[in-house]
Amino acid sequence: MATQYYFHIANEAIEVQTGAHASPNITISMKESDYLDMINGKLNGQMAFMSGKLKISGDMGLAMRLQGLFTARGSDDPEVTSVQQVIDGSADSFNKAGAKGMDAVFQFDLSD
Repeated sequence: MATQYYFHIANEAIEVQTGAHASPNITISMKESDYLDMINGKLNGQMAFMSGKLKISGDMGLAMRLQGLFTARGSDDPEVTSVQQVIDGSADSFNKAGAKGMDAVFQFDLSD
């Protein structure tokens, strides 16, 4: 099943919603399995982009800032097995310092 979700970052806070946003600043599209591999550190984001597994439309500068918006997963952290886990954990792993001065909507379109 395909999954769509977005998060809005403003005033160094994050709001996460399921579904599609009417006017995102950036849209990230990829297969759910590749997305989970990227979250779990098994797939490098740059390599995914270069190989066509990751497609980005909109503000590429925001794509470059994405990694800094969340704390890095530790080697002892359990593997993420669903997109819902990512959505549910977004607020807990959010890095306010990485979002300083940002007001943007990141849309994720993930396919089977």
